[in-house]
Amino acid sequence: MTAATFDDLVTAATVGLSRRPLHVTELAGVAADHAGVLDRDDPATALLDAAALLTAARGAGALLPQAVTCPPPAAVDQAPELSVRAGRVLEQVAVADLEVLTDLLTTAARAGYRAPAPLLPWLLDAASRDRSLRPAVTGVLGTRGRWLASHHSGWAWVSDALPPEVPRDPDVWETGSRGERRAYLQWVRGRDAVAARDLLAAGWPQEAGDDRADLLAVLRQGLSTADEEFLEAALDDRKGAVRVTAAGLLACLPGSAFMRRAAGRAAPLLRLERHGLRQRLAVDLPEEADPAAARDGFSSRPPPGAGARAWLLTQVIAAAPLSMWVSRFGLAPAQIAAVPVAGNLGVDVHAGWRLAAVRQANTEWAEALLAAGPPSGASLPAVWPSDPELAGVVPLAARVARVLALLQPPVLSLTAEAEVVALPGPWPDSLAQAVMVVLARPLAAARRSRWPAQLVAASARNMPVTGPADYAAGLVGLAEQDNCPPALSVALYRAATMVVYRRTFLEEIR
Repeated sequence: MTAATFDDLVTAATVGLSRRPLHVTELAGVAADHAGVLDRDDPATALLDAAALLTAARGAGALLPQAVTCPPPAAVDQAPELSVRAGRVLEQVAVADLEVLTDLLTTAARAGYRAPAPLLPWLLDAASRDRSLRPAVTGVLGTRGRWLASHHSGWAWVSDALPPEVPRDPDVWETGSRGERRAYLQWVRGRDAVAARDLLAAGWPQEAGDDRADLLAVLRQGLSTADEEFLEAALDDRKGAVRVTAAGLLACLPGSAFMRRAAGRAAPLLRLERHGLRQRLAVDLPEEADPAAARDGFSSRPPPGAGARAWLLTQVIAAAPLSMWVSRFGLAPAQIAAVPVAGNLGVDVHAGWRLAAVRQANTEWAEALLAAGPPSGASLPAVWPSDPELAGVVPLAARVARVLALLQPPVLSLTAEAEVVALPGPWPDSLAQAVMVVLARPLAAARRSRWPAQLVAASARNMPVTGPADYAAGLVGLAEQDNCPPALSVALYRAATMVVYRRTFLEEIR
């Protein structure tokens, strides 16, 4: 008979040897050399032994043919390798919380560590499945991990996500994929901004439209007035995505011709009117976007639920420099944000200011708009930057102070929870203690209130693991209260476990 394969054995075992006799005397593959041990008088025993041999052979791999040239080995990596204990923590965390895994890998990379060699295939596979892991995994691969990834087609993404300090092969600019070319341009931009822009400009006419938009965005790194001429030319590109990208970059250049044009469009639209001691902002809606406005990236197609002219108003205000309103009205940002807007256009005006504050990273305006909040009773448009997004512009100390104030009311609002969750960790002790108080409130309430599920999950990532307070023990204490609902108890235990893992990992890389 022909040599039996593993599939042959599965088929015979599924149907039954009485219905489909199978006398195994020869085996396929590298297991063939051991077929002589099979019991030729007992087909059932022979089948089971053959299955064991073929399974072992599959796990062992295959023998290489003679005269095969092996690739050169990986270069020696001088970076320290994570300890066995730290590696075990990574494996345990990965089962429960990929965000915590990302944080631990990022922390290890910042400390100059590389992943243990046995974990490299597992980490590369995990990042192949989940793109959000790729930057963190790439940071701990080291020389050996990058060498390993170069020999597996499924790990080709590593070359696109290498850390900025790793040198790139110049040949990829001519022959690489879009991701490889973007990564190379980013690497050059980080070392010589002018050389990167000149490299992009030299082949600009030959680039495909989508590639032009993708590569142009790289200029955000190290953006300066020296890039203005090239970006102005990109406003005339036939590809809409290129024009939008160029306009967004020019909007980040104070004093550019783009910003002067934006200021000229916006200035006539808002005026401060005084009626005795009261004042308000009067609004003149812009007409349809002309070709010059369309060139600067203004869209005449509003998002769902918005009017065309109101949407254009928001875009014009968002593009204008925020400093012009201070000089024009003679008021501080907080005072301007508090002035009522006539004609039910407050939400459109504030949406423009919020977008401008985020784009221009203007702390004073962001704080003023957060304090003012949305206009009363307004339905927020789809383009409205959320409070956590706007708070991202504010310095961390001010954000913490704001969040502490939001946590004071007895009922935790969704807005407050979202802002706490958005704060980077580890949280300061003042915030961690306030969060513990908030987590305890539903357990002390006479009536069951909403469980802050996102806050519990964020605690796993952000509770401090150094200092005198043991927040893991505090979370366990909440979970073990008699009136803690089972679902919340499980979440609290999980968060406490993640805090312990983070503490253990940090001890290993100190």
